[in-house]
Amino acid sequence: MNPRHTALALAVVLLVAAVAPATAAAPVDEDAVGDLTVTTAPATASAAAAAEAATASDATDSLVAESDVAVFRLNASGVPAEADDDGTLLGDELTLTLRQTASSVGVNETAKTLDASADTEGVAVRTTESAVYVAVDIATTAFQQANGTGTADAGDSFTATATVTDAVTDGENVTRTANFGVVEPSVNFVGGVDEATAGGTVEFTAATLLAPGTSLTIALAPGEGESRTTTATVGTDGRATGELSVDGFDAGEEYTVRATAEGTDLNATVTGTIQAAATETPASTPTATETAEPTGTSTSGPGFGVVAALLALLGAAAVAGRRA
Repeated sequence: MNPRHTALALAVVLLVAAVAPATAAAPVDEDAVGDLTVTTAPATASAAAAAEAATASDATDSLVAESDVAVFRLNASGVPAEADDDGTLLGDELTLTLRQTASSVGVNETAKTLDASADTEGVAVRTTESAVYVAVDIATTAFQQANGTGTADAGDSFTATATVTDAVTDGENVTRTANFGVVEPSVNFVGGVDEATAGGTVEFTAATLLAPGTSLTIALAPGEGESRTTTATVGTDGRATGELSVDGFDAGEEYTVRATAEGTDLNATVTGTIQAAATETPASTPTATETAEPTGTSTSGPGFGVVAALLALLGAAAVAGRRA
């Protein structure tokens, strides 16, 4: 083939490839969009970190501490991981809105709302093959309220609405909703933490509404002197456990156990009194009466009384026969 013709043919192929439209991704089908659920991340996590760390195995939650990060997980496959040329993923292919429920709106107040977007402070988004995660830092994200702004407070409840828009579906919006409430950060000690025994340890269980992964600092302080501290991590069941030594504390001495957590206003305390260690009582020695063996005339043995009674009856019959 003529080299000039070859070069011309190659140029035509490259030109067609350059101007041909890119192959469009398959539209997201409604059946590929599952439930919307709410999970939480610790107050110390940024929205971006919370979205990045979220997994499909996280437990569903319906209560979010006002200091924590709420993570909304939409089970959906096929949603593009990157923004297209027309805008950003959050607010274009996917929308997320939060609206305060009427029952939690105060008297003479208006509902708080949030239309999350990529440039909303305290909001981050991440997609995987099977889900989309949107993290909202409850403590820092500004909600629209009337002509001003407000923050989500303890006692507020919201309906979250996630929509995969017609930008990536086959012409229809696909919407899913979930409800959640905002609560105060709290810790309650359970299991007798207020009755430590002298020379032993204080075993504690802290039940909390804080997000799993939250690190609690537990401090035990005597009436006078330095505190002893340890850390415990909140598990998926909302509980943190551990122990603190009370070695060197005297019986009757008062103490305080306090729980704190970075990034929260948490300050839970319990007071207690050191209990005296139990005194061991020596085992009693059996008396002579208690250890005496039965005599040979005893009839308390099994079956022995029956035999003796029968012999006595036979003897009485023999005597009566002789008298006759």
